[in-house]
Amino acid sequence: MNSKSALLIAVVFAAALPILRADDTLTSKRKFHASTMSIKRASTIKDYDWSLEGGSGILLGDVRTDLKGYTMVPAQLAGSLKIDDVSLDDFAGGIFRGYTEFVFRAYGMAVLHGYESRFVGMQYGPRYNFVQPGWKFVPFIDGRVGFGFNDSQGITEGTKQVGQGQDFSFNFGIAAGTRYDINDSWFLRLAATYEHFSNAGLSEPARKNRAIDVAGPELTIGYRF
Repeated sequence: MNSKSALLIAVVFAAALPILRADDTLTSKRKFHASTMSIKRASTIKDYDWSLEGGSGILLGDVRTDLKGYTMVPAQLAGSLKIDDVSLDDFAGGIFRGYTEFVFRAYGMAVLHGYESRFVGMQYGPRYNFVQPGWKFVPFIDGRVGFGFNDSQGITEGTKQVGQGQDFSFNFGIAAGTRYDINDSWFLRLAATYEHFSNAGLSEPARKNRAIDVAGPELTIGYRF
């Protein structure tokens, strides 16, 4: 190889070196972006604002009060608004990592065993989802308050009032369980639920405020928008 050929090869290599480096840098960036997106998808499943879900369960009344024996079958339709993004990655080792939703729920409850035949109403409140990278199971807790109506009969047994004092009642509830993400859009939710129904003494002294406390499992299926 003569000196002119060697010089030409050196010039071509020097000119091509920045292009090779740029291509290598671009490839590295693409790999990093793909890895980051994979982690993000595993962490948040889908970037969404609203989800809608519906389902049913069974609630039993042998808890807390002396109004024993209630059996209620709830049907619910709930819309959930996502109000923040996944955070708390570095707090307490990431065990509280997650995000919050605000839930609006309409419910109807058939009373299979009890002194009324139905309860219908609305509830609303926050839900916190505990999210870990790669998990398809997402534990959650939520709390809700609301109001509703029933078909109170003013029933008494002997001298004791055992039914609801009036048709209108307030309610609050708490729930904990897990969500299972079937795919990016569809999910199942299994919850252990506690509900309290009370009229806050609005019918007293004519009728007593007879609270109902029920608890049990609920299963819903939902879709993210």
